[in-house]
Order: sequence, then structure tokens, then C-alpha cells
Amino acid sequence: MTDDLKELLQQYGILVVSLSQLAKERPGSQYESLDEYYKSLGGLLPDEPALVVRISKDREIRFLHEGEHDVTIGDSVGQKTGKITVWELPEDEYWFFRAFRPALFGLEKALPGFVFEMGITYAYALFEGYLTEILRRRMRQQPRLMSSQRELKYDQVFLAASKEALIESMIDREMRDLLYSSVLDLLKKMRDKMGFASLSVEWDEKVNYVSLVRNCLLHNRGQVDARLASVQPTVQAGDRLSIGELDVSTAVNTLRSFAFQIDELFEKMGPA
Repeated sequence: MTDDLKELLQQYGILVVSLSQLAKERPGSQYESLDEYYKSLGGLLPDEPALVVRISKDREIRFLHEGEHDVTIGDSVGQKTGKITVWELPEDEYWFFRAFRPALFGLEKALPGFVFEMGITYAYALFEGYLTEILRRRMRQQPRLMSSQRELKYDQVFLAASKEALIESMIDREMRDLLYSSVLDLLKKMRDKMGFASLSVEWDEKVNYVSLVRNCLLHNRGQVDARLASVQPTVQAGDRLSIGELDVSTAVNTLRSFAFQIDELFEKMGPA
């Protein structure tokens, strides 16, 4: 087993146990919603301090105390209640700040979905990083595996510190193109041109699915795109992805199992 795979597996272990433990630590709440909690507090008492937050018209941040603003709060019979302070914020900061209280309330009951979305994104990034290093090592073993159609300018040769440095720059360029293609195209190139012909196709579709989910999370605001919809009949383009702890665990198990197969093959290879 390569050190790269050992590192990948350890990182996956940290990811899975961290999310699992964080999910278990939610204390819960006796209230079904934030509105229900607010209602349980009752109305403001006379002269009870209260803070009202609103958008500043001139983008300045300021606190306005009694007599400096026109905000009032009344009870059911129209009598003024509370001692109101107004906090004015620039519009961008207002909408940012407005999310704090609902987020804190929700965090008592469950981890927010974006944490698991980050988990899948990170899991795939770790796999991609592992695969990148394995392919780099393979091309160092046998530079002739790189595309023979590429052009190399004289300046690149003359300015290279050594033959090894020149090969590294060529590998960098090769890897950029490989990683820009879809994971299925990348796996095809690995099998056809890089010595991984016996790599099982058992995990291809599952790895491709994780890759497409990751792309939707990163580049499509978490909405299903046409490519993901084409391989997953239970969703339609435009649907919002719903990612949970089980999805992260399934993705990690898929990626680590496939990486293990790649690693076994790589360790059997020598210079072609």
C-alpha cells in the first residue's frame, strides 16, 4: 500500500468520525420552530429593553436610542411597550446578520445540510488529490506515457534547470488536461494508455455519480444539472440536492474502495 493511500484513508477516517460525532452532539430543542420559541417569550413588558435591526439608508453603522428614532412597539390595546434601541446596518451586513439567530436555533437540533455538502466536496477533493499523485508517479516511471502530440518550445528546453525539471513541467501540463476531463474519460485514458487496463469497472458509475454531485454542489448552487439527472432517475434537473450523513459515508466508502484497487495495480507496476 502506498503512503498516498494510507494518507487518504486516514483523512477519510477523520472526516467520517468528525461529521458523525458533530451530528450526535446536537442537544435538541423543546420548540418545533424559532417562531414557536419567540411566541413562548410573550410580549414586551413596559420599559423592557429591545433591539430592532434595520437597513441603514446611508450604509453607516449606528445605534439609535430612545428619542433618536421613530420605531415603536405596542401591545394588543395599542399601548407603547419596551425600550427600543435601533441598530442600523449596511444592507449586505443586515442580510448576513439576519441569518445568525435561525442558524443558531437550527444548530441545536441538527447539523445544517451544507456541512454534509462540504463533506462530499472534501471527500472527492481528497480522492482527486490521491489520483493526481498516483498518475504523476506513473508518468515519472514512464514519461513516454504522456501524449506524443504535444508541442515543446525551445525556450522550455533551454530554460529548464534539468531533464527532471523539464519532465515535471510536462507532467504538470498533462495533469491539468487529465483532471479537466470527466472522471469517466480519465479512467478510460488510465486503462487505455497508462497501464491500468485490468482496473475493474465495478466502481466507475458510482465514482462518476459522486463526481457529478460534487460538481453540482460547487458549480450549480446545489441544484441537479442535466448530467446528474441523466444518471440518477430519481431526480430531475433543477431539483435541490439534499445531502445527509449517509450520503457522505456512502461517497467515502465508494472512493476509498476504488482508490484501494488503483493502489494495488499501481504497486504491481514498474517502468513500462
